[in-house]
Amino acid sequence: MEQKDFNLFISYYHVDRYFRDRLSKMIGNHFKTNSSPHNYELCHNFRKYTEELRKNSSEHDIFIVLVGNETYKCKNVDWEIDFGLHEDACVMGLCLPTNDDYLKKDINPKIIPEKLVNNLYAGYASYFDWTDNYDDLENYIEISLNNKCERHPLLV
Repeated sequence: MEQKDFNLFISYYHVDRYFRDRLSKMIGNHFKTNSSPHNYELCHNFRKYTEELRKNSSEHDIFIVLVGNETYKCKNVDWEIDFGLHEDACVMGLCLPTNDDYLKKDINPKIIPEKLVNNLYAGYASYFDWTDNYDDLENYIEISLNNKCERHPLLV
């Protein structure tokens, strides 16, 4: 299948690398993918970190935030969401099976990164439960892109 015209960025907390790897494998050649810079110096310097993100970004970015139980504690995920919002990227959360909210109707905003929660409430970002089905993921991305087109990011 031909690669989509989107640059898909996977944002995750290091304990959720297993799901990042599964998502990357599921996506295969459908999207160009990137993930967090891992250089120690970059991980502790917001300016340098976002400069590195900018090198891999495009005007058609989609940020998928893998949300486990501890993701909200990760400053780098917060930086990535902030970067995506300031770049007017599509932002979508995927609730992982390791998250207490997985497959539940309601979410606990205390265990979701704050910038993601704010933009969920504003209608800009989207949030779905993890899937192993590529067709479901493609549908989630389409819904998220539509939400992005109809709203503006909340940059708080």
